[in-house]
Amino acid sequence: MRHLIPLSCMCIAVVACMNAFAAPFVPSDDDQFLERLPRAAAPIAAELRDLRARSGDLSASIELAQKFVTLGSEDSDPRYFGYAAGVLAPLWKLSVPPVKALLLRAMIAQNRHDFYDALADVDAVIKSDPANLQAWLMRAAISKILGRLDEARASCAPLAASSEPLLAVACVSDAASLMGGSREAAEALEQTLEARPGATPERRRWALTILAEIAARRGEAQRAEHSFKAALEAAKPTAYLLAAYADFLLDEERFADAAALLAGQVRIDAALLRLALAERRLGSEGLAEHVSLIEERFAASRRRGEAFHLGDEARFTLYLLRDPTKALRLAEQNWRVQRTPADARILYESAVVAGDDAAADKARAFLTRAGMSEERLTRLSAQAARAATLQNSP
Repeated sequence: MRHLIPLSCMCIAVVACMNAFAAPFVPSDDDQFLERLPRAAAPIAAELRDLRARSGDLSASIELAQKFVTLGSEDSDPRYFGYAAGVLAPLWKLSVPPVKALLLRAMIAQNRHDFYDALADVDAVIKSDPANLQAWLMRAAISKILGRLDEARASCAPLAASSEPLLAVACVSDAASLMGGSREAAEALEQTLEARPGATPERRRWALTILAEIAARRGEAQRAEHSFKAALEAAKPTAYLLAAYADFLLDEERFADAAALLAGQVRIDAALLRLALAERRLGSEGLAEHVSLIEERFAASRRRGEAFHLGDEARFTLYLLRDPTKALRLAEQNWRVQRTPADARILYESAVVAGDDAAADKARAFLTRAGMSEERLTRLSAQAARAATLQNSP
């Protein structure tokens, strides 16, 4: 089987990245505090220095860029994607860039929400190497984000060539669960997980996260809880997994549990938002500071000309700024680009609170097909209305 870049690189979207080789900032004082870096940054920095000394080594460049992308995905740190882009930049001058470099460029583009550019690179890889399982898996993930569910499911088919059935079953189940087959998808994925206990920790984490999200959409709280906890224990939690589990805890009105899960994760934008949502319901003292920090991050993103996380901004605007009209506008703008269950849900909730029946019906149709029952949709409507009008202001 071909070597696969870690699966965690494929499913996570974070803000755009900076250029790794831009002119460095020079502090005015030797004692000036700049920023506390993750511990993982130290060994990578040493490798980067070594790489600069071996600038003509293409394999070393690709290996380092791959590590940066993995770190950026797992830690939701945009700088790592920027470092990867800087390392790979010389390779784009080649008449035929290496396949692994094209795949990494696709991941960087996906991270920036340049989904069509990402697809172009993935398709170029598939054209030259039709058996590249990594490319097919990426194609399925991006197609799902764009709402092209038939294409997503079709892109899973070549994964049957993998020696690990979990790879193909998880991919197909993820797409099929959004096409009216959530119960069957969950059962197939659960059976495969039980039959393949020897799958790598990262693949189990990925598959368990998919299973947990399917169960959560179906209102099967106990099943979702079990799968989320198993995913957390399988391997180092990704930013995506933390956000998904936090969303489940918020839905179950387990606000203290959500806050505890996200404690110490404020560097991650998605985690900070969900922490603030939990703090609002708990009446926490740190809420105002966190709301201000979220506003600063969205403002900084707009100054850079980015509009990557409109779904989260809509959620922030609806529940923490209590502006349903603006929230609906953001959610609709987001829906034109991304069509995942999370995107449909914020569109639905914003439309319900804003009183836009047409937008609510559009989102409801998607969520119903994705396995949400009328009972659960009714509950979401009530929760949204109640949370959007909560009086304890940030």
